[in-house]
Amino acid sequence: MAPIFKPRQRKRKVLDRQRVSRKQSAPEEDSNAVEYVPPATAAVEEQKRQIKEELRKQGTKLSGKKAKRLEKFIETKLKKDENKILLGRAAKSTIDTSLFQSSSKLGQGKETQRERLSRALADRQAGVDIQGDISQILRRKLGDEAEDGSSSDDGIGSPILGPQSTVSAPTSTTVIGAGLKRPLEVDEEGRPLLKKRKRRGGVDSKLSFKHKPIPEPEWEGFSSASGLDTEDDETDESHSDDSADDASEDDAEEVIAKPNGSSDSDSDSDSNDEKKSESSSDDDDDEEDNGVVKERSSAFKAWANQQLNEALGYEPVSIMAMATQTQNVEGFERRAPEQDPLPLELQPTKNLDRKVASVTVERLPELQQARLKLPVVADEQKIMEAIHESDVVVICGATGSGKTTQVPQFLFEAGYGSSEHTPGMIGITQPRRVAAVSMSKRVGDELGNHGKKVAFQIRFEGTVGSQTAMKFMTDGVLLREVSQDFLLKEYSAIIIDEAHERSLNTDILIAMLSRVIRLRNEEAATNPDIKPLKLIIMSATLRVTDFTANKTLFSTPPPVLEAEGRQFTVTTHFARKTHHDYVEELFRKIGKGHKKLPPGAFLVFLTGQNEITQLSKKLKEEFSRGSRTAETKVSVSGKDRPIEAEDVDFGDFHDDGDNLTDDEADVDEDEDEFNVAEEGEELESGPSKMHILPLYSMLPNREQLRVFDPPPEGSRLVVLATNVAETSLTIPGVRYVFDCGRSKERKYDQTTGVQSFEVGWISKASASQRAGRAGRTGPGHCYKLYSSAVYERDFEEFTKPEILRMPIEGVVLQLKSMNLQKIANFPFPTPPDRKSLENSEKLLKYLTAINPAGKITPTGATMSIFPLSPRFSRVLLVGHLHDCLQYTIAMVAALSAADFFIPDNQVVPAAAQKEEDTYFTNEDRIQEEARNSIRRKFNKVQKDFCFLDDKSDAIKLLQVVGEFAHEPTEEWCRSHFVRFKVLKEIQQLRGQITNLLKSHILAFAGLKFQDKLPPPSAKQVKALKQMVAAGFIDHIAMRADLAPNPPTGYRKPSRAIDVPYLTLSPSHLKHDEEDKAVYIHPSSPLAHLSITECPSYIIYSYLQRVVPTVEGKIPKARMHALTDVTGNQLAALAKGTPLLDYGKPIKEISANKSVQNGQIQETRECWIIPYLKAEGVGGVGWPLPARKVIQKKMPGKEGWVVQ
Repeated sequence: MAPIFKPRQRKRKVLDRQRVSRKQSAPEEDSNAVEYVPPATAAVEEQKRQIKEELRKQGTKLSGKKAKRLEKFIETKLKKDENKILLGRAAKSTIDTSLFQSSSKLGQGKETQRERLSRALADRQAGVDIQGDISQILRRKLGDEAEDGSSSDDGIGSPILGPQSTVSAPTSTTVIGAGLKRPLEVDEEGRPLLKKRKRRGGVDSKLSFKHKPIPEPEWEGFSSASGLDTEDDETDESHSDDSADDASEDDAEEVIAKPNGSSDSDSDSDSNDEKKSESSSDDDDDEEDNGVVKERSSAFKAWANQQLNEALGYEPVSIMAMATQTQNVEGFERRAPEQDPLPLELQPTKNLDRKVASVTVERLPELQQARLKLPVVADEQKIMEAIHESDVVVICGATGSGKTTQVPQFLFEAGYGSSEHTPGMIGITQPRRVAAVSMSKRVGDELGNHGKKVAFQIRFEGTVGSQTAMKFMTDGVLLREVSQDFLLKEYSAIIIDEAHERSLNTDILIAMLSRVIRLRNEEAATNPDIKPLKLIIMSATLRVTDFTANKTLFSTPPPVLEAEGRQFTVTTHFARKTHHDYVEELFRKIGKGHKKLPPGAFLVFLTGQNEITQLSKKLKEEFSRGSRTAETKVSVSGKDRPIEAEDVDFGDFHDDGDNLTDDEADVDEDEDEFNVAEEGEELESGPSKMHILPLYSMLPNREQLRVFDPPPEGSRLVVLATNVAETSLTIPGVRYVFDCGRSKERKYDQTTGVQSFEVGWISKASASQRAGRAGRTGPGHCYKLYSSAVYERDFEEFTKPEILRMPIEGVVLQLKSMNLQKIANFPFPTPPDRKSLENSEKLLKYLTAINPAGKITPTGATMSIFPLSPRFSRVLLVGHLHDCLQYTIAMVAALSAADFFIPDNQVVPAAAQKEEDTYFTNEDRIQEEARNSIRRKFNKVQKDFCFLDDKSDAIKLLQVVGEFAHEPTEEWCRSHFVRFKVLKEIQQLRGQITNLLKSHILAFAGLKFQDKLPPPSAKQVKALKQMVAAGFIDHIAMRADLAPNPPTGYRKPSRAIDVPYLTLSPSHLKHDEEDKAVYIHPSSPLAHLSITECPSYIIYSYLQRVVPTVEGKIPKARMHALTDVTGNQLAALAKGTPLLDYGKPIKEISANKSVQNGQIQETRECWIIPYLKAEGVGGVGWPLPARKVIQKKMPGKEGWVVQ
């Protein structure tokens, strides 16, 4: 029988099957038990949601762009928190490194017996059997030891292994210093010399030879051990190694006994725990805590390191602890991560109700490219976030930064002005009409497909329609809209541009808007259809403290945003010498600059129309032929024969370059300042011809807009302008500015009431504005006709607000109509003088607009409706008498407008100046006859205008307006020497006043505008003169020779303009007699009367004093008369005002007694003399003709009162 085949059992396969079975039966262990598992995606999303929910509870709202940035911020914050938790756990946890092996042992082949035993002991101690051969290795090792009967060096026998057997740990006494067999060798520095020993495998000793540190004196280095020889060292080394090997074998037996849970093992573990607490910074101690020593440790190395650290004063620190802790700095307080400050544009919004809106604008590529170069565009995010978060924002940007054109577009693109997002127009105010018109056109071009939504509105002219979303206007237009709709419901945002000019309308508008914003917010809280109003105040040279530090204006200071500087640089050239005749100096510099400067337009600042006309005429004569060199005409009389140069004795010639005159020095200065070429750049030649254009406020709009048209080919544009071109105007091509440094301003004396137009220095802020005009379209240069010393000494920092320089009775009436009793409490940006407020309230009492208690009357409430001065409004309310309403409207419109008469010095050309020895030629005779013909025609036209009345300026204005209505053409205006633009505005104002009367006064509901009026009758003319006097009842002048105390020392007048008059209110400041009198203005019809025909009383509109031409001589104060008036008319007009007082009766006619309500009433009719006296002025006053009046006796101290 064949033997049965039995497959051979392969040991490797058997071991593998056993390992698999043990692995399946053993409970699965979590290998990542100590690993920190990051939170799931759902948990992270939940944390994000909680953070966003907290932001919403705080009242914040996120825009689209800001939400993305905040999302990234939250993710970064969560990652930091997660890393912080990981580091904290890692610092607290300890890792069992007993099973770790060095990577250097990989790939070394088979293990030695000692390495295999060490690995088995470590695996057994950890409770794992990776290779599955632990039991075999230990059984084989212990079996061999049992047969040999070996014992440890300590004399303790090896026990027989059993399942429940235990082995007691040997006790050994460690002696201090036992680690040192002999003294060590030291080097020159006293440090020990340690020889490197070859390590052998095996299990390290369980015993610790590390000495406990004890107090000892300061270490002074090791002592030398020269007495020992080398042989002893080698013997000692071998002996110590053998002892270590024997100890390792004993330790193996103890390790096997530990799993049985003996008490000795527990005590060992406790002792190890104590060692861990004593020296937690050593890696060897960490390994001892686990009960197994991974590698042989050097007790001497640990002791030596400890000694060195103590000698050097160094304390070891844990690296893990440093990873989670920050260095403590004295006085430093760490902020919480969520409280880190964010930029203004990234801070969470406070307005949670605001919806994110955006309007797409399609612009031409070249426009978009030019727009992105403006400095203010880089601050769009910052500006818009400030506007969203604050109701009032102040933006200060240098001239040329682009704020005037770009900030309205920022608002439009953010949804303002859109019915879908933020309904309500964007209103932009400009101080001048030409700026409003030009800016609306420019912004409309930049808005591309939305250009039709931009419009402008100036007085009597505008392009506003139903689809208008952006409206440019003058500040006066918006001020009228505030009086009609105080909440401004048609607007979503208001921009006050060029606020630094501080005009009267601008200051009042800002003060009113500060209250409108508050009311709009209150209305928006209850009515969702009403949105809050945004106010943006912009300027380049604004004194910000007038708005931010004024608590009555803004209780919370508005944020102030500083925009970037101008786009292009401007080089300033001061003059070495300040010339008095600046017009002549401008002519010289413009001529020199035109010849030397590269291409580029000139912008020249002058003070008025007369100077512009004068300079324009000289420049046209000089450069009319297009040549660079002036061609001088030389006239030689017939008696002078031509002579040769050698016949003339020129005297001795001395070349002395040091003796230069002022003119020669100026020439040298011009040579330097007009050399504007950069280094290495060749100076380009400019054009030869000049294209000269004027620019001032009285110029028609069509003529004003010509400055924006390109000049003819081969010509340089030269714009002669007043301060109209100072702000918000960008004239294309302007690279050179010539600034005279002066301006003509109207000044008003609050005490005397005298107005004067004076030419004075501008402010530094205005000078900066003028210089900025040169840096709008490219790098420019500004040539100043004054020295830097004058600039620093005479120029003020800012322009004085107009509210301190002008009468404010119109403002006071408007505020009174709003039921504001105490005007001083109104939030003026700059409060007016108390004297000005008192004078205004006093005038309103004269006009019966307010009662003696200061409250507005029904008459005053009606007067506040009209866009007129309170004086003209008072005239209008009495104009319906004698069927004069249409004439009154025309006359009031003419009086409230600017002067439309062209003065004779602009009509009649001036004669050319000639030398004394020149002959009067035939050409000169022809020119003089032409001038005389123009003068005769001018005088005839002026005389014809006085056809209705030759003593009243007001009736003269009425006649001009009436004649123009029959022929409203420019040709008629040229032939009659009047301004077409002003008369056209008067016609439009007539229609506006008619509509206001029709809509606000029930008695005039059927009133219709009557364009062409028939001539008034003599009775109507007389009534119209009295109506004018009613509005100016306090502006009365009496002939000085008819006064109760006539002044002395006056010369006998030879003309009507030399006849002295005395005003009711003092019109002088000094006490000399000459200053007390005023005189008739030469342009008045009264100036053509004889001395005896001059009226006794004159009603005037205002007093004017011209600028003194001779130093030390005070010019005469002239009256701009309105009409003549009689004494009886004055008594009737002043009745019921504090200006009129009555004396005692001079003759009693009759007396009556009657009983009313049980009381006796006494009345009498008598003749009495009225006295006209200014309020607050001493004396009796002016006696007027006696009047017959009826007096009533009142109880008490009042006595007889005129009814």
